[in-house]
Amino acid sequence: MGKLKELIESIQDVPSWKDVVAELKKVDTLLTEISRTNSSLSESTLENIGNNAFRVASRYGQSAADYLSGVQQAYPAGFDNADEIAELSLAAQNAGGITAELADQLIYATDQAYRMNGSVSELTKALDGMNYISGQNAFTMADLAEGMAALAPTASSLGVDAGETAAALGVMITAAHQSGSEAADALRTVLLHIRQIADETEDIDGEGLAKFEAACSALNVKLKEIKNGILTLRDPMKVLPELAAAYNRLSENDPRRTNLLDSVGSSAAGEQLDAFLRQWSTYETLLQQYAHGTGSMAEASEKTVNSWEGSLNRLSNTWASTAGNFTDSDAIAAAINSLNSLLSIVNNITGKLGSFANIGLGAGLFVGIKNIGKCRMSVRIS
Repeated sequence: MGKLKELIESIQDVPSWKDVVAELKKVDTLLTEISRTNSSLSESTLENIGNNAFRVASRYGQSAADYLSGVQQAYPAGFDNADEIAELSLAAQNAGGITAELADQLIYATDQAYRMNGSVSELTKALDGMNYISGQNAFTMADLAEGMAALAPTASSLGVDAGETAAALGVMITAAHQSGSEAADALRTVLLHIRQIADETEDIDGEGLAKFEAACSALNVKLKEIKNGILTLRDPMKVLPELAAAYNRLSENDPRRTNLLDSVGSSAAGEQLDAFLRQWSTYETLLQQYAHGTGSMAEASEKTVNSWEGSLNRLSNTWASTAGNFTDSDAIAAAINSLNSLLSIVNNITGKLGSFANIGLGAGLFVGIKNIGKCRMSVRIS
């Protein structure tokens, strides 16, 4: 009975004609806004975006308005291929269970930080890796995306690639029991100390940096090296494995542990560094997993598409795309008149027969509308 009750309650969410009209209004408004704010778009490009909206959205079990909102956001962010970026955002939302806003932040930050220039293949590779490691470990894609959006610009500028950043964040989130933004702050502090960069916002000054370098030196870990006769700072991801190995060889009461942890500032920062170094082997595992994430986002997204909510969104898209493709004004008038005539009958019957009648009548009505007058439909949802 529980499953049946759940099914009956879910059926009530089947899109109505009013829902379809509302969705078409949203689509029209968004297309108008995209055209208004992007004068360089050709009429054919705008037409293609509109024609593809229902098909692309249905592929991910989302609404056409969701997709077009992504397109609208991507153009001002500097993407010439805004339609492709918007589709990638839908995939990330589905696969990771994250909001549209967070998916966009993740994509934009990753693209800009690692200079991917809007390459969908490069961005997909990065998102696949992130999605895979979040699915294989005890942290969510939401936390990882939040951390990546915050840390990617700094990490990239300090020579840490996307995979290394994602794996390090995953360790910090789980080992230190932190949110994505907290993990990003903690790792930023560590990276700035390694690269000897003072930062007032992080309360890192020259004295603190010198103290950190001395603590590392006491563990035989050098922050600087001579390259081509010039003394330069080493890459963080070359320093950290050496630091982790030396730190983990120390006994628990070795004062060099305390000196290192104290050198990064607050006690909270020290605890975060301690958790990170202790779990260095987990970082190495995550980095390997990241490299094997190809296709993980598509696989995870497919499960969401086939869920009840995804199926309802596809049904809504089918209704809306069909209704939106009436090209003969007489046919539209005929359809509306027919609907008005049938509404009272539908209301009477469904009032007596219940929710299942809504589906049967809705399906019949849908078929009938498709054949009224000389309407021509050009969109098919797969």
